[in-house]
Amino acid sequence: SPIWSTRLWRKLLWSTLLIVALTLAAACGDDDPEIDPNIDAGALLLAAADRLEQVERMHFVLEHENGSTRVFGDIRMTRAEGDIDGTERLAVQIDASLGPLNLDVRFVILEDQSWFTNPLTGRWEREDLSIPPIFDTKTGVTALLRSARDARVTDRERIDGVDVYRVDAFVDSGDLTIFSPDAEPGRLLKASAWIGVDDPLVYRLEVSGPIALDEDEDSLRRLQLSNFDGDIEIVPPR
Repeated sequence: SPIWSTRLWRKLLWSTLLIVALTLAAACGDDDPEIDPNIDAGALLLAAADRLEQVERMHFVLEHENGSTRVFGDIRMTRAEGDIDGTERLAVQIDASLGPLNLDVRFVILEDQSWFTNPLTGRWEREDLSIPPIFDTKTGVTALLRSARDARVTDRERIDGVDVYRVDAFVDSGDLTIFSPDAEPGRLLKASAWIGVDDPLVYRLEVSGPIALDEDEDSLRRLQLSNFDGDIEIVPPR
């Protein structure tokens, strides 16, 4: 009868919706694992700092959104990618600007000699250089992790196939010389760190807001680290 038919289809509809809802809930549970409420976020940041001090070599990428950083003289960097080996060996390529000019500059720094590519000629030239604080990735990151306050674990994600915790915290702008040599103290900025679940290596750092006086409020810097103690060889340019 029409009444029976209506009741039947209504039951089938509700049963189908219930199955779909349960399936979606199960899928969401698999993709978004629960965060252990007993994790001490502050202790996790300190463990990450200690772990990074054990790393000798790593690859890094430093990027900006809505901003740039002064690195040498009036040269302002928008992106940098390179490798660091210990405290005295660095190879990096930076995308930068000098007034209206866009620059692509490379640096190689060894213990007793260093070079850079002349922006005008593109040729390598010898120069007496040391690793500036902005590229001293290891020391700068550990200092940032140890100075963070009000830390809390907010998510569990995956980066390059690695399970990581996302830790949100606040840092004083004066503690961010790794991101800018012009860092001015006094601003409390939001920072996020992505730290390995099984091994507390730092895979990503983000800092939002102005570090120097002349920067925009919506500035964002992102540092990504990888290839920890991997096959890295920094040699003189040819």
